[in-house]
Amino acid sequence: MLNYSAVRLPTQEWEHIVRLGTEQHAQELERELRTARTHIAELERRYKMTLAQLRGSGLPDDAGREAHEDYVEWSSLEGYAAELEVRLAGLRDIIGSPNAR
Repeated sequence: MLNYSAVRLPTQEWEHIVRLGTEQHAQELERELRTARTHIAELERRYKMTLAQLRGSGLPDDAGREAHEDYVEWSSLEGYAAELEVRLAGLRDIIGSPNAR
């Protein structure tokens, strides 16, 4: 918890603190995004298609429990990756960083 002496910091100090914290948080989110994309790529290799293609064709009628579980995980990972990209874009706007991946 911040104490009241932090309120008296000059604006330049606050900007520096916010920038450092934002950069660190962006790095954390980038690591999470890389992990999610790695898992997505593994699923794409396993099923030889993207999630969009799978949604278009649907799971085969004889798909087992594992395929259904993979589909749920894959869908969740895609949504999480999209959320991370939005959050990262907002952080990059704050620190003026290009959309590096």
